[in-house]
Amino acid sequence: MLFKIKSKTFLPKEFPLIVGVLNLTPDSFYDGGMYKTRDQVLKRVEKMVLEGADIIDIGAESTRPFSKRISASNELKRLLPHLRMIKKNFDIPLSVDTMKSQVAEVSLGEGAEIINDVTGFLFDKDIPKVVGKHNGAIIINHTSSLPDVMQENTSYNDIVSDIKAFFKVKIKTCIKSGINKNSIVLDPGIGFGKKTNQNIDLIKNIEKFKSLGCPLMYGVSNKAFIGEVLKIKNPKRRTNGSVVAAYVCIENGAQLIRVHDVKETKQMVTMWRELN
Repeated sequence: MLFKIKSKTFLPKEFPLIVGVLNLTPDSFYDGGMYKTRDQVLKRVEKMVLEGADIIDIGAESTRPFSKRISASNELKRLLPHLRMIKKNFDIPLSVDTMKSQVAEVSLGEGAEIINDVTGFLFDKDIPKVVGKHNGAIIINHTSSLPDVMQENTSYNDIVSDIKAFFKVKIKTCIKSGINKNSIVLDPGIGFGKKTNQNIDLIKNIEKFKSLGCPLMYGVSNKAFIGEVLKIKNPKRRTNGSVVAAYVCIENGAQLIRVHDVKETKQMVTMWRELN
């Protein structure tokens, strides 16, 4: 199994990949408002690169539970200056976390290689066409509905089977839109329209998604289910739980891990490689 982007092809021996998170939003659950200025953003990206990130995922609109949408123009206003600056100063693949085709179009034109749509095209059905047009890669995230109401919709017949069926439809849509299957990553969407027990089931059952033939990304970093299990309200104090959850994800077969804490995750991955 490969993951192909414009600038390179990640081979199986390179998995798991670490996807470092850069939030440019004022209201993200973990680090909202921390990265607004040029220097703050450059230091954050440099830190993640030095700590071992393979990809940087940039978000300019919060997708935390109950967050509200902003316009494409406002999202681009937040995103573009920093995207251009990062592209100029660092040689690392960039992903843009957006649900809007207009933002995806501009981002890919400015050098981003991956679009990470947390709604799986529920918000904007034109996302796959834009990614296909630019020969880009895509991360398809499962969610029950849009972020402002997704935690009100957590009922499934069988969560693994339901998400597999969702992915099968989305993969076909992407391929019809001109996206190479080797450029598609699937994210079951931990915390996106799921309760704690459902998130845990999705981690335990990673093996069942392998038949879809695409790399799997899990974003468990500092999320609410870890806080509930460990009884830790402050997301910034969930690092240990996050690293353990990420370890279980890669042990069960995830190829990409999306994280805030790159250094700690990289150390875990290094030890995992040495002991396997």
